[in-house]
Amino acid sequence: MHPTNSRHAGYLLYHSIGQYPGKEQDLAEAMAEFAKVYAAPNDRQWGYMLRGRQDFINTWRQLINAPQGTATTCESVTQGLHMLMRALPEALLTGKRVLIAADCFPSMHFLLAGLAPKMGFTLHTVPMRQGAAWVEPDDFLAAWGPDVGLALLTWVTSTASARIDLAPLVAHGRAMGSLIGVDITQAAGLIPFDAQEPKVDFVLSTSLKWMCGTPGAGILYIDKALIPDLQPEGRGWFSQNNPFSWDLDKFEYAPDIRRLDGGTPGIVPAIASLPALRWHAAQDRDALVAWNRRLADRIILRADALDLPLHSPRSADRRGGSIMLRLPDKAEAAALVGALGVEGYSVDSRGPLLRLSPGVVTAEAAVDAVFDIAGAVLAQRRRRHQGRSGGHQQGADSGGAVTDPAAVLGDLARQMASGAVRVVDCTARLGPDTPILRLPEGFAVNTPAVEIHKISEYDQDGPFFAWNWLKLGEHSGTHFDAPRHWLSGKDHPDGATDSLAIQRVVAPVNVIDCSAQAAADPDFLLTARHVKAWEAEYGAINPGEWVLMRTDWDRRAHDPALFLNEDPDLAGGGAHSPGPAPDCIDYLLGRGIVGWGTQCIGTDAGMAARFSPPFPAHSFLHRDNCFGLASLTNLDQLPPRGAILIAAPLKILRGTGSPIRALALVPAA
Repeated sequence: MHPTNSRHAGYLLYHSIGQYPGKEQDLAEAMAEFAKVYAAPNDRQWGYMLRGRQDFINTWRQLINAPQGTATTCESVTQGLHMLMRALPEALLTGKRVLIAADCFPSMHFLLAGLAPKMGFTLHTVPMRQGAAWVEPDDFLAAWGPDVGLALLTWVTSTASARIDLAPLVAHGRAMGSLIGVDITQAAGLIPFDAQEPKVDFVLSTSLKWMCGTPGAGILYIDKALIPDLQPEGRGWFSQNNPFSWDLDKFEYAPDIRRLDGGTPGIVPAIASLPALRWHAAQDRDALVAWNRRLADRIILRADALDLPLHSPRSADRRGGSIMLRLPDKAEAAALVGALGVEGYSVDSRGPLLRLSPGVVTAEAAVDAVFDIAGAVLAQRRRRHQGRSGGHQQGADSGGAVTDPAAVLGDLARQMASGAVRVVDCTARLGPDTPILRLPEGFAVNTPAVEIHKISEYDQDGPFFAWNWLKLGEHSGTHFDAPRHWLSGKDHPDGATDSLAIQRVVAPVNVIDCSAQAAADPDFLLTARHVKAWEAEYGAINPGEWVLMRTDWDRRAHDPALFLNEDPDLAGGGAHSPGPAPDCIDYLLGRGIVGWGTQCIGTDAGMAARFSPPFPAHSFLHRDNCFGLASLTNLDQLPPRGAILIAAPLKILRGTGSPIRALALVPAA
């Protein structure tokens, strides 16, 4: 099997949304047909929709070998589990334990923990061993005694793609007299599953991931022997054998799983997912698995070469279709995801785990490209903190030649004294008229305007001296954003203004001139493509360097309204000021920068609240323990390369930022 759609050749995304050749066209046609039927001025809609839902159910039944009348739709695995749990006979689980593994899908645990006090059972979560990536089946079996009323098995974990052998677990559960359910979401559609062998009591899945369907298209199978005992808490007209029975005093549950259908069922997700399910049903299942295994083996080989620890079972028969790799920390994983995304490769991360799911559209060459890029990015980023401790050591210039630091500093002093190197002040005046960011009313508390209060001025309050006290926010005027400023950076131990590595704030600076574009369009966004074009002209941005976006926006600072340029429509979502696109920040973090700065009120574009994700400069930079600079001035006096920026914040206790005097050392020529 080989991918047929080069547009998706680099698709290895783990998170939920699967791809197959022709998906976009199939989905568009299905939705267009739905719109045509549903909007028609007649009464034929229900027959069309109910047939579509039943086709969806029947396709799933064939996939998991579920008999007629044992499968129905649900919105999600969590909602499906809730439907089942609240339909169980009253007191069936009272005083019993419900068993689940610590590496279950978290949503299931959230639900069961909430139901435990209401239904009278004790939730027993089997833990992972110290340092393990998944729960060992032996530990689950050891915890499974005759007092376990229900056990929920996770066939393949979402955290490590670890797959359990169901047969011995189900056999043990039968001996214990427990109800047994299985969440098959993480491998359904890739690895064959049979609800009858071994026979389980219920199965849950969605149509996402390998099934390539849409959100909201879940499936719930319940064994025929259990169905008659169920008394669903949520019941409605579709719960009856004849939905059109209107006698209010003669409600009777349908004899099969339809009793769980409640009111009018959700139909659109099923119809939207049908094209993917039909495509899947027509495939050679063995070929799907073989292609996945071939690419997974390649991923493991390349990961081993980069010394990236495997967080999934190495053996294919103990694994689902995905591979998880452990990176040093969550920031490193997220930065790598962003850098790969800029180059057109879709992967994702969860904490420090890099997650890759090679599917039918994934090209083998894409796996090698991903790891070629990953190797380069990780090597680049390892250099970004060199010298951060400020230790005394002999250095090397960019060409690798050993240099004498004392000689370098002596030469710099002479160059500054002679005027060959001059100091450019990149700082706005700080005072009562300084523009301050305004947040939407009711959203959060705003920073107050700057106030300067006299203590004394050669008078009775101080005859020989003058001094003032100030009232201002940490992020007033030309200011520094420390990682602790944003939720994504709150956990860095060196992320506050009093704990950051001060060596990092003095660094070479790259200035990307966007003044012409910003003058033409106040909503101009700097993209990764723009940055690459700039690098082609001026040279590569190196690890540990600053990157500044020149827009000449400081020329508006005399008028706060002009500087903020807020959208007059309160529902507009922000202000009209230039800034970086999400892929710009992703790309720069892949280059290993120390920080990013702008001449606008903040490091993000004015409309960044609308971006996906919102406020990428703040979110990505601070997640990466990098710094932000805002309201800079005089960037037109800096060269594209060759200057040194000094941007040191005040050493405020646990400070999230501070006003600064940003200074650039610039060659006079």
